[in-house]
This record gives sequence, structure tokens and C-alpha cells, in this order.
Amino acid sequence: MGKNEPPRDQGGYWGDEDEMTPEERAALDAYEKGQGDTPNPATHPKLAELRAALDALPDVRRLNGLLDAAMNDASDPVPVTIAVQPGLLRLLAHIAGLDATAAGRAPDPVSASLAQRVHNDLENLLHQLATDPTNHPHYAKAWNALCAAEGAPELAVPDGTPQSGPQAGERGVF
Repeated sequence: MGKNEPPRDQGGYWGDEDEMTPEERAALDAYEKGQGDTPNPATHPKLAELRAALDALPDVRRLNGLLDAAMNDASDPVPVTIAVQPGLLRLLAHIAGLDATAAGRAPDPVSASLAQRVHNDLENLLHQLATDPTNHPHYAKAWNALCAAEGAPELAVPDGTPQSGPQAGERGVF
């Protein structure tokens, strides 16, 4: 057990607190009162009102309907045709082959690897929008407009507009 880590049993899980030794209980209590004790920040007085206003927007209501439908869709997948440059497919096949070799299995067909990547990307989009619609610039701008209208600009979020970084012609870290 490290200095800043709570005590753990052999399996890495807490298990039943009644089964803790007095030393483990004391270590857990100390951790929870020290590093593990992070009080929740006070919520902004207009936050609940702004969230309700965002949820009431027609675009957000439509998004919520689409998110609900996507999360509860038990339909079979449908085939989709996409155009991909051959060089990118060869790259994907190469990386999929390396991953398969490392896992000790035969590589999947490149179409299966591509389908899995598209599926993962769409699942990530679903998760991001379900947990915080302002992850998308359209909804971030709507949120920021509500914040400005209600006099709470401190609650505004980045809306996808680049703030800074390497300018054209400048080099990044690589």
C-alpha cells in the first residue's frame, strides 16, 4: 500500500467492510478524511434553471429523442457502403494484423476492422452527447447563448472554435 493509496485486499477490491482489520479500517478512514475527501463544489445558483432551459430547446428535445432511440435500439445492424482510399485500408489491415499477432489470433477481415472502428466512433459520439450535449459545438453554442442571456457567462463552455495553437505555417511538437 502506497502512502497516498487506500488499503486494498489481495484481490484489489475492498470487499465487505465488516471483514476489514482494525488497521485497514483506520487506513481507510484516514484516506477518506485526507486525500479521498474532496467536497463537491457549490453549484451555481442559475445552473438548474439553465439546464432546464437547454432541455426545453427544440433541438435538444430532438437530440434526446434520438439518443434514447439509439441507446434502446435492439435492431440488427444495417449494411452501409462507404468509400475509403485503398492506402488507408492497407494501413488498417497492417495495424489489425499487428494487433491480431499480439493477441495470438488470426487477423479479422479489413471490413470487420473498419466496421468495428465506425461502431466504436458512433458509440463514443452517443456517449459524449448523452453525458454532455455541449460536447458538440451546436449545443455548446446554444448553451452559451442561454448563459449570456441569463447573465451567467462564467458557465459558458468552449464551443469548438479554436482559441489558440500553432498558426498556419508554424510547427507543432512534431
